[in-house]
Amino acid sequence: MKTFEFKQLNIKPEGNWIKRTFATPHAKRTLFYALFGALMGYVIYFFSDIRPDGVLWSESTLQNILMGLGFGIFITNSPCARGKC
Repeated sequence: MKTFEFKQLNIKPEGNWIKRTFATPHAKRTLFYALFGALMGYVIYFFSDIRPDGVLWSESTLQNILMGLGFGIFITNSPCARGKC
């Protein structure tokens, strides 16, 4: 009669899904480029001619920051950036 042999399963807790998601290299790169894009959007706004003198924050400031944030996310998540062109 043949007996069955079973291997011991090594099950480790995976932790929080937020930690797992942001621990990947792609998520770190996306976050870095998004923040860098937002910073560059503000810098471009600050040194542009559309900014009124003495005003550091306005509605167009937020638009420029969001545009830079969008470009940063697009740079890392576009199909060509991920090698799928």
